Parts: sequence; C-alpha cells; structure tokens
Amino acid sequence: MSEVISQKISWEVIEVSMLLEKINADLIATMKDREPARKEQNQAKVTTLRTLLSEVKTFQVTNRRDPSDEEVAAILQKGIKQFKETLEKARGQNPAGIVREDIASLEAAKIGLYEAYLPTQMTRPEIEALVREVILQTGAASARDMGAVMGALRPKTQGRADGRLVSEIVRELLPK
Repeated sequence: MSEVISQKISWEVIEVSMLLEKINADLIATMKDREPARKEQNQAKVTTLRTLLSEVKTFQVTNRRDPSDEEVAAILQKGIKQFKETLEKARGQNPAGIVREDIASLEAAKIGLYEAYLPTQMTRPEIEALVREVILQTGAASARDMGAVMGALRPKTQGRADGRLVSEIVRELLPK
C-alpha cells in the first residue's frame, strides 16, 4: 500500500511559476553576495523577498496548490499597495503629522523591488484607449454603468495597471 502512495507522489508534476523561480533565484543570489558595501541594502532585500515568499507560502497553504504567475503578480500588487499606504503615513499623512524619512526610504525601496517583478505597466494613454474600447463594447451610457466597464476591464488590466488609476480614467471618460 505504501508503495502505491509513494509512486503517486513521485509521479506528480510540480509546476512552479517562472516569476516565483526568479524571486527565489534573486533571494539566493542576494544572500550569497558578501560585498561589504552592499551589506545593508542586501539585508533589506533579503528581508523583503522573504516576506514576499511567506505571502506566497500562505497562498499555497490556503489554496493547496502553487500560484500561477498572475497570482504571484496579484500578491506583489497587494504588497505594493500596503507599502504605499505606509509610505504615505511616513511622509506625514498621519494624524500626528510626523515625518519619518527613514521609514519612507525603506518603503520606497520595497516598492521598487516588488515593481521589478511585475510585468511592464500600461501607460495612461494605453489605459485610456482600452477604456474607450470597452465603453463602446459594453454600450455604457452613464456613470451607472461603471461596474460593467470595470468588470470588462479587470481581466485586461490585471497585473499591468493600477486599479485606482483605471477607475479614475473610467470615471473621466464615462458620459455624466
């Protein structure tokens, strides 16, 4: 009986996303880099990448499978959103108005690191052209149709454009 189980396990094909492989390879390369001039930068990068990989591990445990590249990109975008919120607070947009440049620079570095793994982001003109096309396809006539437009846009822009920017452009281009 145990032979049958072990055979089934050995025959399973484990698919790891290319993006996840790149993140793991970068983590290993950063940990191997012993250059004293980059020690602090490398420590921050290792910590950030380990945090990212723990989020991926949480996804794996929750869903009982490895994430696809799109799902890893979604995890990256969620992290970027959180870092941006912390960055805003560190730059004085908090109730006390305290500015923490040390935290702000650290969060900006994390955002840059996460963005390096995302696919090329769409420019504003590209998003506007796509929104116009979707408005024509859906026949949206007013701001009440925003949900339909956003629903049609989401699969086309996911991972390639900030949702807040897409929403803003849709509001601008929909007839009032």
